[in-house]
Amino acid sequence: MTPFERNDNQERKEPFTHFINKMDRLFSERPPRGMLQSLDGLFGSTKEQSFPVRLHETNTEYILTATLPGIPRSHISIDLLPQSVTISTRVSAEKNHQSTNFIRNEKSASQLSKTLTFSKPIDERKVRASHRDGILTLNLPKVKGNRIEIND
Repeated sequence: MTPFERNDNQERKEPFTHFINKMDRLFSERPPRGMLQSLDGLFGSTKEQSFPVRLHETNTEYILTATLPGIPRSHISIDLLPQSVTISTRVSAEKNHQSTNFIRNEKSASQLSKTLTFSKPIDERKVRASHRDGILTLNLPKVKGNRIEIND
């Protein structure tokens, strides 16, 4: 092996060795203060948020009930397609914290959404919705199709 080959091989290993040393140090030393809490917030916010929904089917309609406690009727949106329904909510909150040394104002907003797809088309003109005590109820009538008799 010539001195040039040895030096070239050493340069190729250097970035990898440097990376391994940095990773070893990262996992062997104590993490910086607040780092773990910020990681919890990062990964905790990726959870998909939703709300509970029950679906009951009869011969003539689908009956959907969604539990939305504390969400006013004006913050609920319902979108219909021929074979699906999407229920969306938006909630915003504002908190003011005041002390002798500081004032802090926090605003937060969240949106929850759920889409359900049905096996049969729904009659969009006859859909009924009601909202009482945090329970949204949708009556989604099915479109009546034509039955075909089989002859000989």
